[in-house]
Amino acid sequence: MRAIPNRLLTLLCFFSFQIVYAQVDTLPQTYSQKGLDQAFGIDQADLIDQLMVVMPGVGSTSQELLNEQSVKPYLMPPRTKGQYGSANCYALAACLEFYANFQNNYKINLSPDYIYLNLDHDNLVDGLILLIKQGTVSAAIVPYQTTLIPSAVRNTSRFPIQNYLQVYRRETPRQQKIFETRKALMRGNPVLVEMRVPADFPLLRKAKIWDAVGARQEVTYPFLVTSYLENNETFELMSTWGPEWANNGYLWVKYDDFARMVENGFVLVPAEAYETEGR
Repeated sequence: MRAIPNRLLTLLCFFSFQIVYAQVDTLPQTYSQKGLDQAFGIDQADLIDQLMVVMPGVGSTSQELLNEQSVKPYLMPPRTKGQYGSANCYALAACLEFYANFQNNYKINLSPDYIYLNLDHDNLVDGLILLIKQGTVSAAIVPYQTTLIPSAVRNTSRFPIQNYLQVYRRETPRQQKIFETRKALMRGNPVLVEMRVPADFPLLRKAKIWDAVGARQEVTYPFLVTSYLENNETFELMSTWGPEWANNGYLWVKYDDFARMVENGFVLVPAEAYETEGR
């Protein structure tokens, strides 16, 4: 079967988005209402379309979305993981902050270290399940680089998710990975991904667009996909290596290089609402 050109995939994504836009323009119902309260992770295509939120004012049916979309203005600045903790948990916290802070004047920092200190295994899926079961807390309660959970967490607010959507896996066809990533961004959602990249990838400096010529797939790291530019066929990544990495913490990667190196892609299904202090 011949591969579908990227621009045709964009059109298909745009029209499928228009079909569901009127149905999914608010945060979704609770999982008990949908009978999915026991499901950790959703990978069925029909349920993904139903449950992926459209963020008001970001996701829209505008013709401009055929060319570009970015959730970067709604994210907290890139944060450096530091010596302790987990890159996976820093990426999870950054992704959840997007929803917790959305349309709030007061922005809260969420604790990646609370997630890490409650995990038996440091990986994205276990971290996502923890966010469903427990959520995380403010970084004011469990600060960055802490190695102990203080007793104050017993009485503090939590920031959970309802569930997560696995929009693709390692074996998913490359064009489908591009399509699903663009579709999520069209609806105003950052995409949490695992990419297998060269071992020296964390050392990139003053690079706006990645030259992947001769790049080897050696180490897996988490990233947030924050933007796409269709004219250049590129995605923008945010890392957990802080503003010193690449171009102020962001890097543009060609669609084809991204699809070749990305292994898993996830989109959060946030809680119906987040109070300033959590819940």
